[in-house]
Amino acid sequence: MKKIYVLLSLVFVVSLISCGSQPKAEEPKPEAPVVNDAEPVVEVDEVVEVDDDVELINEEVSMPEEDDDEYLRSTQALSAEELVTKDEFAEDKAEILRIIKELQKVMEKEDVEAWLKYVDKDSKTFYSNPANIRKVNKKLPNKAIVLNGIGDYFKYVFIPSRKNREITEIRYISKTNTKAVQVNEDDSITRYYQFIKVNGKWYVQLDRV
Repeated sequence: MKKIYVLLSLVFVVSLISCGSQPKAEEPKPEAPVVNDAEPVVEVDEVVEVDDDVELINEEVSMPEEDDDEYLRSTQALSAEELVTKDEFAEDKAEILRIIKELQKVMEKEDVEAWLKYVDKDSKTFYSNPANIRKVNKKLPNKAIVLNGIGDYFKYVFIPSRKNREITEIRYISKTNTKAVQVNEDDSITRYYQFIKVNGKWYVQLDRV
């Protein structure tokens, strides 16, 4: 019985030694973070300073040749000191054609009061003078017409010569004085309006005797 007990003790000791001599299992290493390629990327636009001269050249190159020709036609009478840029020309033309479009509606209604809002102050003063009205009256080819004031001038002179005309271009006389013209088939022009800029606003300037 004693021998069996000793034998079992030896087996138990050998088992313990065997377990202690086995290599320790490696602990799992932490996994590296996975980068998601589909994650949105925020791009920061680089601020680039553009030289004014370079920017101007780019604008000139991109401008259609037809528009460039019209710009040259419109500004050819200006002196070197009175430079009108292409942007200024485009703004002036758009504003003047807008006014003419509104005037067409005013003329259809023969609305004198509405028309006077588009006329410059000096022209209204001139045509409010009876002596000047008489001078204009004498110049009319139709002697049956009698002008008694600026309202008659609007009705019998201004409207018949301008109603339903196709005005397509402008011609600068100076930076603040411009003609609105119709370009004819033979490339000649017919002036139907003259505009003057006062305090940054364009007004119709009436012909003087």
